[in-house]
Amino acid sequence: MPTMLRNKGIALILVIGFSLVIFSTVIALLFILRANLRNLVSFKERAEAYYLCETGASIAILDIAAGRIGAGSGQWTQRDISYPMGGRSYIIHYAVTTSGSQWNVVSSVGPSSGFYKTYNLRVGGRRSFPLFIRGFGGG
Repeated sequence: MPTMLRNKGIALILVIGFSLVIFSTVIALLFILRANLRNLVSFKERAEAYYLCETGASIAILDIAAGRIGAGSGQWTQRDISYPMGGRSYIIHYAVTTSGSQWNVVSSVGPSSGFYKTYNLRVGGRRSFPLFIRGFGGG
């Protein structure tokens, strides 16, 4: 009988030990999944913001082609655009300066869109098309 009681004690310790290992593993996996989810959401927002800013730059190019942006060196032109996408409405802002045959476009997505991101896009070429867009991330 004493041997049987000792075996029951060992079984209890083994069950508690395995339960702790399984519980620790599940908690670690949950933390990893949570971190990955935050990274995924952040990437999605950055990608959305970039393409929305690129849309603002494309609208600026259309305004340049239509002659709505002045040709004076250093002249600023800016515009706010409400852009619906995916059931939400985003506010895109662009500002343009001209310098010779180069246009510098700063396009941003406002905080009312759920996130705030600015991209500086250089639009270049002659006063006639084709143009190119080269961008680098801002704040």
